[in-house]
Amino acid sequence: MKKYATIDIGTNSVRLLLCAFDEGEFHDVHKKVEMTRLGKGVNETKMLDFERMLETAKIVKQFVEESRDYGAEKLYIMATSAVRDASNASEFTDMVLLETGISIEVISGELEAEIGFAGVLAGIKDESGLYLVIDIGGGSTELITGDHEGILFSMSLDVGAVRMTGAFLNQDPVDSTELEKMRRAIDDITASVYETLRKFNVRKAIGIGGTAASYATMLEKMEVYNRENIHGTVVTIDNIREINNQLMKMTNLERKEIVGLEEKRADIIFAGGIILEKILGSLGLESFEFSDFDNLEGYLVHSLSKK
Repeated sequence: MKKYATIDIGTNSVRLLLCAFDEGEFHDVHKKVEMTRLGKGVNETKMLDFERMLETAKIVKQFVEESRDYGAEKLYIMATSAVRDASNASEFTDMVLLETGISIEVISGELEAEIGFAGVLAGIKDESGLYLVIDIGGGSTELITGDHEGILFSMSLDVGAVRMTGAFLNQDPVDSTELEKMRRAIDDITASVYETLRKFNVRKAIGIGGTAASYATMLEKMEVYNRENIHGTVVTIDNIREINNQLMKMTNLERKEIVGLEEKRADIIFAGGIILEKILGSLGLESFEFSDFDNLEGYLVHSLSKK
């Protein structure tokens, strides 16, 4: 089987997928993630920080080299919210091109939603029913409703864990006044989409991305991430509220000690959790199911379909 690689340059992290792929099936799957916080401050300045660009480009180069060592026949690189929002994005894409010889595809929020949904479908064997896919990233959140026949509705919202943390949370531990302001901002940004989503009467939510993964691994107290064991984990809204209540009382240093939470997510995970709680609560959903099949797999499917 042919081997492939995809790289996702997000607001908070750079992620790598190495896999063999044949007739719609993924084999020999390996994933890696490095936190570079490329998008820190972008919401306020509309600029990517030079040092963070350098660090991110270095990680992308490392991942490209690992992809070649793996024997990947094709390698595809995409960038999402932070890069598409930054006025100096071309400086970063040129930097990566110079380092790797590969051009980055800066994808729209709409395409990001489609790619995430395609990845989720690759991991679902049951082809019945509608799904709501929730992808809370560092800079944006994608909400996608559909089934195996296709997407019925999708929306990309400018609300994410890094974006909301930078805009509202300056105290450690979190200040209740700041929290209330952040909650209102999340409501303002997301409110318009709920009426449409309710019309579909979706009863199954699937979470992908760093926030959803963190709540699944914190719930399971997973010390070392294991794709096979965490895929399909169900996290209830009560679980989320309980974790959020704990996180609010903790300092960043205390959060870093939580089993199942990556240290570099400690300062932003609370904002992501509030977004997740708000979405599920507003739609009357009792839980989400975590999918390790996400936009990395979806981007490979999307890229190969363009041939």
